[in-house]
Amino acid sequence: MTQPPNFPGDNQGGYPQNPQDPQQGGYQPGGYPQQPQPGYGQGGYPPPPAGGFPPPQDPGYGQGGQGFPPPQGGQGFPPPPQGGFPPPPPGGFGGPQFGGQPPFNIGDAFSWAWNKFSKNAGSVVVAGLIYGVILYVVIGIAYALLLGGLFATSDTTYDPDTNTYTADNVSVVASLGGTLLFMILVFVVQYLINTALLSGLLDLADGKQVSVGSFFKPRNTGAALLTALVVSIVVAVGSILCLIPGLVASWLFMFALVATIDRNLALGDTLRTSFETAKNNAGNSLLVWLLTSLIMGICILITLPFGLLVIVYTWRSFSGGQLAPATP
Repeated sequence: MTQPPNFPGDNQGGYPQNPQDPQQGGYQPGGYPQQPQPGYGQGGYPPPPAGGFPPPQDPGYGQGGQGFPPPQGGQGFPPPPQGGFPPPPPGGFGGPQFGGQPPFNIGDAFSWAWNKFSKNAGSVVVAGLIYGVILYVVIGIAYALLLGGLFATSDTTYDPDTNTYTADNVSVVASLGGTLLFMILVFVVQYLINTALLSGLLDLADGKQVSVGSFFKPRNTGAALLTALVVSIVVAVGSILCLIPGLVASWLFMFALVATIDRNLALGDTLRTSFETAKNNAGNSLLVWLLTSLIMGICILITLPFGLLVIVYTWRSFSGGQLAPATP
């Protein structure tokens, strides 16, 4: 008996009446419309596989004569993201950062300072000798002028038995004024020397080749002198009121001069930077201040530049500045 043909309106063979209706047990792949199928045995088409779904196809739609048109732009589901999990958002905790300064160690500071001093001892010592001669000549001239002014403003008597002169009725104003001018002159010369020495020592920290002339090129001279003057006044006032405040001020502002020379900071920024740097590294900075204060008073020709190198290393280490490696 011949089976009557199926019409598109008939709901037989597991096909939905409306091609847009979802099939049972799944969904239409990619949102593509299905074409109505004729009944079994009609048109020479084989029956569909169980479940109503076409077999999986290799990449590339429309191949193999299945009748599916290629997907149009915007149709279907987008491909899944590649690479698994997305990368972490920026700003989070990343891996360890390399290339920064190692943690400060006072032994490293002294070792580095001695290495740089010993490898450049000729230039440093010769510059120190020249500055020593200049300083003592200035002090000698200033002292002679001071004594000459005092004798000029007093009644002088000569004792032939002892072959000496005695100044009587010395003017108090002349004495104080002369002493003050003497101290200012020595102060200015001393800090000009320190500024020039620090400028050359900072070149060593930058890894530059230095010569004797490198220590006669002071940087930021005006700002450095102003910083030194203000710090000296603060320390002196603190010492007069009570010794402890003066010592504390000397410690907290130990980086003021080198910060001014190194970064050309304004006075307020210099004082604040030195204060914060010393305070935030209280233990190490206090130890460096104590040791350099002690050693720079012994054999000043060697210990002054050596102590300044220790301070340069400490400053650059705390502030994240450049530090040339030790010279082999």
